[in-house]
Amino acid sequence: MPGTFRASSTGKLPNTQFFRNLPASDLVGNNNLYISGAVVTSADKLGSTGHARSSARLAMSILVSISAVLTLLGIYILVRTRLEKKKILNEKWEVTFYQKMDVYIDEIIHCLTSSNVIGTGSSRVVYKVTTVKGETFAVKKMWSGDESVPFRSEIETLGSIRHKNIVRLLGWGSNQRVKLLFYDYYCNGSLSSLLHGVVKHKVEWDTRYEIVLGVAHALAYLHHDCVPPIVHGDVKAMNVLLGQNMQPFLGDFGLARLVTKDENDGLDRDRRPQLAGSYGYMAPEHASAQRITEKSDVYSFGVVLLEVLTGRHPLDPTLPGGAHLVQWVRDHLHAKKDPIDILDHNLKGRADPQMHEMLQTLAVSFLCVSPRPNDRPTMTDVIAMLKEIRHEDLVIPDADKKEKLLANPPPPTPTTKMVLQGSSNCSYVFSDESV
Repeated sequence: MPGTFRASSTGKLPNTQFFRNLPASDLVGNNNLYISGAVVTSADKLGSTGHARSSARLAMSILVSISAVLTLLGIYILVRTRLEKKKILNEKWEVTFYQKMDVYIDEIIHCLTSSNVIGTGSSRVVYKVTTVKGETFAVKKMWSGDESVPFRSEIETLGSIRHKNIVRLLGWGSNQRVKLLFYDYYCNGSLSSLLHGVVKHKVEWDTRYEIVLGVAHALAYLHHDCVPPIVHGDVKAMNVLLGQNMQPFLGDFGLARLVTKDENDGLDRDRRPQLAGSYGYMAPEHASAQRITEKSDVYSFGVVLLEVLTGRHPLDPTLPGGAHLVQWVRDHLHAKKDPIDILDHNLKGRADPQMHEMLQTLAVSFLCVSPRPNDRPTMTDVIAMLKEIRHEDLVIPDADKKEKLLANPPPPTPTTKMVLQGSSNCSYVFSDESV
């Protein structure tokens, strides 16, 4: 029977076992043949199978092409990275270590890979580096050019100061292309990642309190113990790193400046642009002609306090009307709503002593974020208030002592007070102007 059907063959085939078992090759080109009873013929099956195979071949070709492109791109990136490292290593390096370290610059460069990235910024990348001898530290890579000022600022400040709550600069390396800063590595990330990270952590109030108290100590050291005083310039939760046992370390001194006074006019010699810092944390004077002083750091610290208490980022997009965190809290309190409602839900429902501490800390934060710099406390005053909050008696025998316990230290200038009541039966005092 093979060969008896031509390409022009059409019509109905008998519905018999013979025709149903006919080899598909004998029906090639006879697509109009069919078997009585609407049973699909082998020719139809062949056409459908051919179409499916054609689609599969097309899809496979696309996948192979994409794989080839990705492979070539990966090879290009790998080769470019190696060439970049080779160029960097071949250039003349200036390297300084502030303590004995058994490591060479080429070993550090080889560890600056994407798998070791622990932080990124607009013009810098931070890596975790572990040497062959087991030393682990962090390396901030900054490209030369626009980053030369922050690089010098970090060296001038961190290279000459030491404090238990300030990151330790181990050394630095520089050539015409790249600038590197070497720091201690802090295993628990930043305060920002702790509060807002993808992995949600239930951070207890005691831990949060110790963190903000440590940051306050760091700022007080910069403002009052250093000669001349140092303004950090970029206090925010992202720049608070957490080490063992959640010990806080204030870092990123790229915007730090020395507060030097001109003997003739008493003005700051350093006249850098006013708008410098991080949106959400900058004091109002950054957008005006006022000088940037230590009180600007105090404002930023107050925002961090609010962030720790509420669990919200200063620019949280879920805040009503797109309000800033400070304005949102201010409006809430001005409307005499329950202050407990603005606390992080992970902090609610605690015993009264802890609720007292949190609400008093909220009052301290509003002293810090006063619109007028002169109305803000110094960082030494902030430390005194925070310590007083923690060391108050936890047993309150009568209403008079309770009121005394919860009253905040008076603001720097006389103002009218108003007392807001919370659902935890504790009261605290704000000035009308701060709210």
